[in-house]
Amino acid sequence: MYAIIACGIFKDEIDKISDELGFPFEVHYLEPGLHVDFDALSAALKAKLEDCKDYEGIIVAYGQCHPQIVDIISPYKATLLNCQNCIDALITQKKVREIAERGLYFYLSPGWIKSWKDMFARMSWDQEETRFQLAAFKGTIFIDTLDNAKEYEQDLIEFLDYSLLIYEIMPADLKHFTSLVLEAKAQLEG
Repeated sequence: MYAIIACGIFKDEIDKISDELGFPFEVHYLEPGLHVDFDALSAALKAKLEDCKDYEGIIVAYGQCHPQIVDIISPYKATLLNCQNCIDALITQKKVREIAERGLYFYLSPGWIKSWKDMFARMSWDQEETRFQLAAFKGTIFIDTLDNAKEYEQDLIEFLDYSLLIYEIMPADLKHFTSLVLEAKAQLEG
């Protein structure tokens, strides 16, 4: 049995692909937004790695969200997803670069749309500060990983009102994300 230690941002996506992965695992979610406080992320990740040390292997569903994340997981039979962050875990670095050619965008996924208020509060971003911090962004892209963007329409409008960033919806399947999880499992076996 494997453990997956994942940022809570990925909860809906992991739930959706769990049957497709084809191996037994238990998933352990950490609170979304820990990446804005490296000490909190390090402490939570170390504690969860210790809790999961007796599993056959540990897949850490994070990107490079902490400057020492490789060192944090190295004492364990654990591996990271091959991505920089949750966005390119969902849509690939190549797609992110293509979009970047149009300008700078703030990305939201289903997990992000559920968690942005807590994350911004963690950073002490009220509405005024959010608008200041995000002023350089051309807009928001909602990555529709669950093919249910209509269910988030009110949430997207609320984010628009708070940030002043217009949004667009980008359909995305979970093939890339699934491949990253399977690749991580293969690394543990190899």
